[in-house]
Amino acid sequence: MPNLNYNKGRKKEYKIRSRLLKEGWDIVQRTAGSHSKVDIIAINKSLRVIKLIQAKPDSLLKTQKNAIELDCSWLNNVFRVEFEVI
Repeated sequence: MPNLNYNKGRKKEYKIRSRLLKEGWDIVQRTAGSHSKVDIIAINKSLRVIKLIQAKPDSLLKTQKNAIELDCSWLNNVFRVEFEVI
């Protein structure tokens, strides 16, 4: 029997991925199976932006909107890093 929560989360991640690709992001990659704080990594070379996304069920969005922080100081201001919970 398939895990319904996993399938629901995967579906949301693919929806986010498709939207970002349509918006013109150069690289959009799911981090499936990583068990990390980041579900999707998106890179826009022309804007020099790296977006780290965690997909959450809509019911958890309000409580965890800004609950996750990542240290991205190692990038030395080459890229702007954004973290978003969707």
